[in-house]
Amino acid sequence: MKKRNTSESEKGLDFSKGLTLELLGWLSMVIALFTATLIGRQIEQSGYPYWVSAGTKGIITSFIVVTVVFWIRRRYPNQLKLTPLSRVGLLHLLSGAMLPLLLVICGFIIASQLNWIEIVEWHFSYSLFFGIILNVCFAFLYEALPEELTMRGLVYSGLRVKLPAFLAYAGQIFLFVLVPVTVNFLQQLVGMEPGVEINTDYILLLIAFGTVLQLLRSTTGSLWASIGFHLSYLEISRFMVAQNDLRLLTYSELHEGTGSLFILFTMVILVGILIVGAFSIWLRTNGKKAKR
Repeated sequence: MKKRNTSESEKGLDFSKGLTLELLGWLSMVIALFTATLIGRQIEQSGYPYWVSAGTKGIITSFIVVTVVFWIRRRYPNQLKLTPLSRVGLLHLLSGAMLPLLLVICGFIIASQLNWIEIVEWHFSYSLFFGIILNVCFAFLYEALPEELTMRGLVYSGLRVKLPAFLAYAGQIFLFVLVPVTVNFLQQLVGMEPGVEINTDYILLLIAFGTVLQLLRSTTGSLWASIGFHLSYLEISRFMVAQNDLRLLTYSELHEGTGSLFILFTMVILVGILIVGAFSIWLRTNGKKAKR
């Protein structure tokens, strides 16, 4: 009887710990994004350059999230698997970053062979190089690091305390989608223009993106792989696929949207899900248990 009471007490403690991890993880991401966008907007309206606003938003977002993560790890030790950038961590980071790069190259080759896309001109310049480096720093602080620490780190770890892996995946993706929805709502409450347009395409993108990032985290047991993929995807989107003023290449499309739909979404994200999922299955069938 005494043994049973102890077991029930431990289960209650685990449930409380899991709830704390997921709630604090999700709330810290929402608060960090809302605070950063609010302050960033004020900086922009004051006439400061873009890089001042972007850098400030990145620092604020990472500071809030990292502070919460350190507090939680001291109070509730858990296995986030985000260790100092060791040799293994660096390998995970580079592997995660290389996957979307290889997939986008394959996407351009396939689309070119099918005459869906024609590459018109390549652009190599110091301004492009420094623009990418600067954007990597901003994206790491504002998007990749805080999102992976909270959503694929704290939130998923908290859900796994109570739920099997499949339901934890679904719960993490749902809360991931709920982050921009909540931030948009808070922005409208204070009279700000929403940062993103929430529509069906955007929600489908978040669901697929959250899936491939979670698969990388679970397969490698480390957040560095998902951070690498996250960063690489953002830079590919902004400097290769999107035809912004600063870009690596100019291309024409036979059908409008081929770049964003086929290359970026289908090849990088959906094929990425298939590859990482297949690799995870291979690890388990060969006796190498994937990290759940």
